[in-house]
Amino acid sequence: MRKNYPGLISVLNAAELEDFVDDWLEQRYKDYHSHERWSGTGDRGRDVTGYVTDRRMDGPWDNYQCKQLSTKLSEKALFVELGKIFMHSAAGTYSLPRAYTFVAPLGVVRKVREFVAHPDTLKQAFLDLWNTYIADDLVENATVTLSPEIEGKIRAFNFAQVHWLDASRLAKDPACMPALVKWFDADPGQSPRGIVPDAIQDNESAYLSQLVCIYEERGPGTYADPEAALACPTHGEHLRIQRTRFFDATAFDRFYRDSTPVDFVKTFRHEVHSGVVDVHQDEHSSKFTRLNKVMQQAALLQTSGILGRHAGPHVKQGTCHMLANEGVMPWDR
Repeated sequence: MRKNYPGLISVLNAAELEDFVDDWLEQRYKDYHSHERWSGTGDRGRDVTGYVTDRRMDGPWDNYQCKQLSTKLSEKALFVELGKIFMHSAAGTYSLPRAYTFVAPLGVVRKVREFVAHPDTLKQAFLDLWNTYIADDLVENATVTLSPEIEGKIRAFNFAQVHWLDASRLAKDPACMPALVKWFDADPGQSPRGIVPDAIQDNESAYLSQLVCIYEERGPGTYADPEAALACPTHGEHLRIQRTRFFDATAFDRFYRDSTPVDFVKTFRHEVHSGVVDVHQDEHSSKFTRLNKVMQQAALLQTSGILGRHAGPHVKQGTCHMLANEGVMPWDR
């Protein structure tokens, strides 16, 4: 039965929520060069930051403000938390973020929704309400009035880049799946089967060249390239099976790299390698026999965890070809 992931996110404590969001950003490698969690006091209005370039906060960056509250995010919290960014930026602590996202598992009140939906209204409200509604709540026992520097930062900021996420929206983000796996033992499901292209691809050339050498040792004849071996009635069908295994494993690898923490795929590949390496290194009557013995052993392996649950024999066999492709466990030895 599918778990209630929004409900589970909603009962994390404040520190856990920040860690969860940090794990979420870990998977958003297409959006960010790196990310950072600012824990404890002195975060200067930042909980988790995503950096677009290696310039980090000296370049474009996004701020994720985590608000694990007993109620929905209030209008007051919207102004005060976002106001801290303008205050610190005006003081020269950092440049304005490219975007600011409130992560509030229980959601936001209607007034906040209205402000976020109307960026120009939100900007004007900051200018109009700063001294009467915001200034006394930014720093303990102090009043931070609307200085020309702060006003300049407010006018410069693109309020269309203020967003909010509740637990439901967060859990539905495809990039959140690895965090759900790590925190709540979510199951991303079965990977798709691989698609075997007719033409030989660059990413399979190494292990295919090794297989060609094995076929030549077995005989009869030699092959100018893998395409020639595919056309051979003696070895063509065998080679087609190996390519199917390789592309199934490649699809498996790609799917779980995107849907589980990075160490899951590494662990799976380590278990496959550990399970077949002794057979691979053993003495055999021929290289072709070694190949078949390793394939037989790989099909019988029991691997652990979520990936082990979904890895069929063809995936484990294809993973051996991936290891051969990388030179970890070459066939032509």
